[in-house]
Amino acid sequence: MTFGRDRPILLTTTDSVPGREIESLIGLVVGAEKLGRGGTNNMEEKTAEAVERLTDAARNVDADAVIDLTINPIQPSGQHGSDQNYSVFCYGTAVKLKPETI
Repeated sequence: MTFGRDRPILLTTTDSVPGREIESLIGLVVGAEKLGRGGTNNMEEKTAEAVERLTDAARNVDADAVIDLTINPIQPSGQHGSDQNYSVFCYGTAVKLKPETI
């Protein structure tokens, strides 16, 4: 899957990009977005926003792809969880890919 408006970033939950070689590992990139109280409203929209933040972070370090992408909803702990703000947190490893050969 590619994501992003300016320069597409390849995203994958696997530890490699099929058909491409990894040139170098850049490091951890993250994205997060608050869902608000109750945690279920706008889940898809807020998840997409968290992933967009992650791809922006990958672009900022000149990555071509993010591997091992993980997306987690974060539910607050405690007795009054339904009254607290929930979040979506995503992270992965930014990598530089070797140029494709024709």
